[in-house]
Amino acid sequence: MNTEYTFEELERMLSKYKDYLKELNLLELSIRHPIQQVDENIGGGTSNVKPHDSMLRTLIKLEECEEIKTYTDIGLAIENTFASLPADKQEAMMEFYINRKKGPFRGHAKRVAAKLYVDASTLYRWRVEITTIFAQKLNNCTTLHDIATKSVVKC
Repeated sequence: MNTEYTFEELERMLSKYKDYLKELNLLELSIRHPIQQVDENIGGGTSNVKPHDSMLRTLIKLEECEEIKTYTDIGLAIENTFASLPADKQEAMMEFYINRKKGPFRGHAKRVAAKLYVDASTLYRWRVEITTIFAQKLNNCTTLHDIATKSVVKC
């Protein structure tokens, strides 16, 4: 994931934060609680088929799942971006990206700017700043992840 992203791609990732959280949760649940095989035992007694998934095997699957790593990195980068912004830009990020799917504003720049009592050009400058910080945090998260992975492999 250490690639350069365009402004539109970064904005798309920021606006999908809640979708990433849902998808991450579904992936983790599907690994932790896989669909059990149907017991074909029609004799009425207990089946001799036992689930073969130990806790260690489940943890290894969670650790090796690339989609989980990707969604976690993006989520952490978004949260770190939000935490590093001043209060007015946090509010703009929340209104324009995070709460995008609710309410009459729904990510329209002029409507969100009016709600925040700023000019649309000011909101655009804030969006550029937010996406720049997000790109830095995203590269930082993936770089730290790569460093951690390489150190584990060397051991």
